[in-house]
Amino acid sequence: MISNTTTAGMSMLSERDLLSIGKELLDGDPDRGVVLLTADRRVLYSNTAASNMLRDGTPRGLDSLLPATVDLWVAAFVDRMRNQRGPVSADTYYPDETEARLRVSLESTVRDQVPHVVLRVQSQIPWALPTVRRLQSRFGLTLREAQVAAGVSRGHTNAEVASKLGIVEKTVKNVLMSVFTKCNVRNRVELALRAFDAPVPGLDQRRPRA
Repeated sequence: MISNTTTAGMSMLSERDLLSIGKELLDGDPDRGVVLLTADRRVLYSNTAASNMLRDGTPRGLDSLLPATVDLWVAAFVDRMRNQRGPVSADTYYPDETEARLRVSLESTVRDQVPHVVLRVQSQIPWALPTVRRLQSRFGLTLREAQVAAGVSRGHTNAEVASKLGIVEKTVKNVLMSVFTKCNVRNRVELALRAFDAPVPGLDQRRPRA
């Protein structure tokens, strides 16, 4: 589904731009429903999986695709985007943490110098081992960062990762700090949880540590 509503303070994305963005999002993350929204919570693009999972007969929010509960989460997320510098991300459950039928991930992105929200939704089925391509797409990692993140999230030590990639252990540590920042985590355990799409307690914009 494609919608291209002009809103105050938002750039007008062409049909071609929306298709390109949608293809980019889907190619990098084919296992989940994907929705691209403006900062004022209007849906620009959604794939079939997202439409099927989110249209569940419950009351709607500002946009007819989003359940009212999800719309409130997006509104709170947009407030965070406006108050914080750099990438912002959040994870939650729908309809709530008790039932947890769906897992919802929100990430900020900038298109044509204008902030947007990428909403991903999936049934509560854990992903398989995180791949380099998926880590690159989801967290905006470089190839080297994704390679290190994949190794560490699977439980390998810095020395093991360095040996496999043919680099020195100090390089792995330096790359890992950049990975922590981009993935919005503080340590190896939280990185593994994020990579496997598992809940990270108290996930927020935090300063990473060595």
